[in-house]
Amino acid sequence: MFGMMRRFSKIDLPAVLKVTFYRNHFFGTPLSDLIQQAMRGPSFWTVAEREIFATGTSQANECPFCTSAHHAIAGAYVDIQVVDLALQDGADSPLRPEARAMLGFLRKLARDPDGLTPADTDTVREAGVSTEAFDEAVWVGVTFGVINRMLNAFGAQALAPEEARGGAKFIKAAGYQVPLPIRILSRGT
Repeated sequence: MFGMMRRFSKIDLPAVLKVTFYRNHFFGTPLSDLIQQAMRGPSFWTVAEREIFATGTSQANECPFCTSAHHAIAGAYVDIQVVDLALQDGADSPLRPEARAMLGFLRKLARDPDGLTPADTDTVREAGVSTEAFDEAVWVGVTFGVINRMLNAFGAQALAPEEARGGAKFIKAAGYQVPLPIRILSRGT
């Protein structure tokens, strides 16, 4: 299966996919189902905004793999310059006010969770973020906080630009769930 995927994508599979696909019933499938729900399930947030949240969280957690991967995935949904401006935290951010406030909160959640105060939540609420939308975005941030720590522990490096773009095309087409052939053919339980 990995050989077929390498031939189709013309790149070596990132280690994270190998770990996710091997013994997928124990680890990969539950994790990928969680990511699929957070990133592609029904939400107040657009797919591009959630990918920008994942990228911002990954930057704050200093995870080069997820930063490069989700930057490219966000760029598969909106122009990459829009993504870059959104991640700069400046007044030029093209994000809607709700997303801009939420991204700031998620970055602080990643960098300094003990430093969060009611004022941080108030800033997000004043931008017009409902309780449900707040919970959805925090779910993205917490999910990527866990993934970032796992990939940092594995020493996963940033993807080369062509690898990131190839992965982004795959994720845009197939989503985050472990593909059915992998679920069926994977070793282990």
